[in-house]
Amino acid sequence: MKIILKSLLPVLLGLFLMNSINAQGTRCADIEPFCAGEERLTFPNSNFQNSNQVSGELGPDYGCLDEQPYPAWFFLQVEDSGDLRFRISQYENENNSGTALDVDFVVWGPFDRGDDYCSNTSLNAGNIVDCSYLPDAIEFMSIPNAQANDIYVVVITNFEQVPGFISLEQTNSGQGSTDCSILDLALGDFISVCDEDEYVLDGTTDEAATYQWFVFNENTAQYELIPNETGPTYTVTESGDYRLVVTDEVEGKTEQDDVTVTFYDEPLIGEVSRLAACTEDTSIDLTNTSPDLIAPNANASNYEVLYYESTEDIENSQPIASPQSFLFEEGKIIYAQVRDNTSECLSQITSFELTSFDFPEYQLPENLIFCVAPSGNVIKTVNLGTDLGEGYVYEWYDGNNLLTTSAILTLDSFPVSSEIRLEISHPESGCQLMFTTNPVKVSRPQLVSVSISGSDFGDGYVVTATPENIIGESFAAFEYRLDNGNWQESNIFSDVPPGSHIVTVREINGCGETTSESFFLVGYPRFFTPNSDGFNDSWRLITDDNISIKTLYIFDRYGKLIKQLNPNQQIGWDGTYNGKPLPADDYWFKVEFIDENTGGHREYMANFTLIR
Repeated sequence: MKIILKSLLPVLLGLFLMNSINAQGTRCADIEPFCAGEERLTFPNSNFQNSNQVSGELGPDYGCLDEQPYPAWFFLQVEDSGDLRFRISQYENENNSGTALDVDFVVWGPFDRGDDYCSNTSLNAGNIVDCSYLPDAIEFMSIPNAQANDIYVVVITNFEQVPGFISLEQTNSGQGSTDCSILDLALGDFISVCDEDEYVLDGTTDEAATYQWFVFNENTAQYELIPNETGPTYTVTESGDYRLVVTDEVEGKTEQDDVTVTFYDEPLIGEVSRLAACTEDTSIDLTNTSPDLIAPNANASNYEVLYYESTEDIENSQPIASPQSFLFEEGKIIYAQVRDNTSECLSQITSFELTSFDFPEYQLPENLIFCVAPSGNVIKTVNLGTDLGEGYVYEWYDGNNLLTTSAILTLDSFPVSSEIRLEISHPESGCQLMFTTNPVKVSRPQLVSVSISGSDFGDGYVVTATPENIIGESFAAFEYRLDNGNWQESNIFSDVPPGSHIVTVREINGCGETTSESFFLVGYPRFFTPNSDGFNDSWRLITDDNISIKTLYIFDRYGKLIKQLNPNQQIGWDGTYNGKPLPADDYWFKVEFIDENTGGHREYMANFTLIR
């Protein structure tokens, strides 16, 4: 049927338009083959515009057809035995619309292949199988008990003699069939051979007597006969345009078909192990893998990727219809193939797993500290951010201005806007996160004040340090150290021993440290060792000129006065009484002094130890 449409209908239609005087198939000698497939066969009728064959030729017995205006001749061959029934119709328009035109027919047979079935002997009354001369636009033709390989001759007439279209179709499909082999000569228009060295063109038909193969010569612009190729198949090893001409053994008629064969390399396919979706997503875009899968091929725009849910879908050529919005399923395996859109060749199959993606823990501080001098100028480079490894894209913004696409942001000057913004994306999953921080200026304290409470002549000294004159004080944080001791968060130091001290304050963001002025705490030693080694050989108060000591007495443990010292002299007690060394023991002292806070007189007693 395809060949009829390709060769017969265009010819008749072309002749119709050119007012040709010889319509194809108007005489039995010009008979055309036809078969009844699954589709209706429609073609222009013979009429006064395209044919000089006004009436049926002399010789055949036309049976019931009293008149045979503008005949069209056909023959058919039976493939499967059975009853054949055909619907024949004729209308003004090709789609069976418009004016209904009277159509008539007669069919002769059966004949064998090789018979001269256009002779008067063949087309006689005894061989008439069916005939109709009704004034109808639709007729039904029956061939009962048709046998395989039988041939029947049909003539269809145009009683109205006006242009129109005749349609043929079998109405009892499955009970018998006609042989469409010669009519199915169709090598294909364009054949892409994928990753193979040869391709076999097959033009086999049961009725063919001879086969001729041709190849198009670009230099001569002609199809040239391929020598010694007279079989129904031809093995192609080079790209080119090929033609097959088949000659029917009965009528001597020929069919030809042209085909273009092009050899292509199989597309390559890249590797993708998994495709991640954001944890909150319900669908996933599979085409995010396309660039990586197509990457091994040049000219990526010439390729596309087909995605499949299963190997069965691959076998049935049923790719996923909407890969851009595929329902996400954790752990599902997706299969993929790269297709060359020019050749339609397909690559090997690869697969990847669908996984969920969750960003690693990441955060920026609420406030971004810039260390500055008292003048406000930045004195320290700021580094911000964490490198999460491969697969992430970073964009740092100062307001709307892009600063860098590095994982780590480095700033040597204070930002121009009140916000630093970081946008992190994970292209493989399409996931994105955004973080912000507020830049603030912080300086070290310009001074440290110290307040002192308590005394060594009581519960001990308590020293409180206070940093002052700070830029960005509400954003600053400090640590404190007494003398060379350990750093601590608290600014309060308890049980501070007597003597000279300093307090150092440092800003914990690295903005610098400041030390207080030295201060002195009056007190007494808890022991002494009068052994003439040059260390702690005498006992005296630890004091300076800032405290007023009135009297100082030393007693043994029984309350006996051992020594009265002049507090204004630096000479202390050497551990003797009347020139004789006293034993190791605990001794007591009493000091009378003026309280610097109140100005009143106070007394204090405590013990100390003599060690020998």
